[in-house]
Amino acid sequence: MKIYKRLASLAVASAVAISAMAQNSNSSYFMESMANRHEINPAFTPDYNYVSPLPALGGMLIGSNSNIGVSDFLFKHNGQLVTGLNQAISADEFLNGLKNGANLDLNMKLNILSFGFKKWGGYNTFGLSVHSTTGITLPYELFEFAKVGQPGGAATVYDLHHIGVSSYNYVELALGHSRQITDRLRAGAKVKYLAGIAAARLQLDRLDLAMAQEQWSIHEQGSLFTTDIVDIAYKDNGEIDNAKFGSVGIAGNGIGFDLGASYELLDELTLSASLTDIGFISWKGQRARLNPEPFVYNGFSHIGAEDDPATGESAFDQEVDQIEDDLKALARFEQETSDSHLQSLATTLNVGAEYRILNEKIAFGLLSSTRFGMPKTWTELMASANFRPVSWFNMTVNGSVSNLGHSIGTVINFNPKGFNFYIGSDYIPMKYAKQGVPISDAKFKLTMGMVFTFGHDKKEN
Repeated sequence: MKIYKRLASLAVASAVAISAMAQNSNSSYFMESMANRHEINPAFTPDYNYVSPLPALGGMLIGSNSNIGVSDFLFKHNGQLVTGLNQAISADEFLNGLKNGANLDLNMKLNILSFGFKKWGGYNTFGLSVHSTTGITLPYELFEFAKVGQPGGAATVYDLHHIGVSSYNYVELALGHSRQITDRLRAGAKVKYLAGIAAARLQLDRLDLAMAQEQWSIHEQGSLFTTDIVDIAYKDNGEIDNAKFGSVGIAGNGIGFDLGASYELLDELTLSASLTDIGFISWKGQRARLNPEPFVYNGFSHIGAEDDPATGESAFDQEVDQIEDDLKALARFEQETSDSHLQSLATTLNVGAEYRILNEKIAFGLLSSTRFGMPKTWTELMASANFRPVSWFNMTVNGSVSNLGHSIGTVINFNPKGFNFYIGSDYIPMKYAKQGVPISDAKFKLTMGMVFTFGHDKKEN
């Protein structure tokens, strides 16, 4: 067994496991009777008051956005599924789908308490919610190293730069107001207080691997930042001894803003735009920097030796144990110190247009969304058909293309007097494995919620 095979397994396992796991649903952008549509554009408001007093009942969103999927790592060979590291799978076949590396954007949003009401010349909203966002970046060179290794034993150098894993978790308190500026122009804004709960960020700015026949040399440069929710103990040599659950509290404070507007250009055509999550969180925690001293691996030293007569352990088993110790020694840190970390929110720009026909019973929408955040900027263009046969039922179906692939989505919305219930998905996978796991890009987003409504404006069905 070569050490790069063990490293390869770690890389592939991380990417596949996480991809099986997304903030707002773009499919609901043109869903005009949905209570929570102001979360996408603060100028959008329903024609009723609402309240959601129970956690999760008022809205939940979970999913992922990614440029990779299970099909990038599992391949059919002789009627069986094998990983791309299997010798039967060529390097070109395995690496072809990983030219841009692996980027994963994982998000969850859970509404705790929310309500909206008409007052003070406009519409007002209050929301208390929990947010979790995680980003993972693995470069193409990491997978090339895992698959190709050291061809022919020749001296080989890999530049494995910009490897990053980060997770930010916070509570958001949002206050919003929307009002009619002119007969055709409506504008809205929100201000948000953000209370940080937990954060962690591992950033490898440099990971140079020089492979020669006699030894490998690895140079690392980067840092690990964590808040108090993680308690890490280090050995004297800088290796991680153990990590355990720490203390829970306010680990950061921040502020955010949402801005939005809609303009009725024609009786049948409305243009709109919004800029959401403008802001930052300042985190307090501990930072440990990677030891810049090179790590040297000298290879196997017991292959061909006799089994240990005292323990009966084979020489090969001893080497496997040594590899495990070597992998742990790769992550060596210098002295941990108190530090702060400024995290920018993943700001999203939405620009939309909607054209209505048949007395607004059917509408066609076009929405451009650009999200500036980790692990990379994400942009999407979505076209939708929106059906409103009666005031208490809406449905939208859409298709989208983005720099992370293409997808279809749908949302259904029930809005009789008394409650508003919706459920849908921006990304519906079309191909599944026998186990029910999507085999294409790991793009998934489920949104659902229900609120109690009152004070409906009079509108004919």
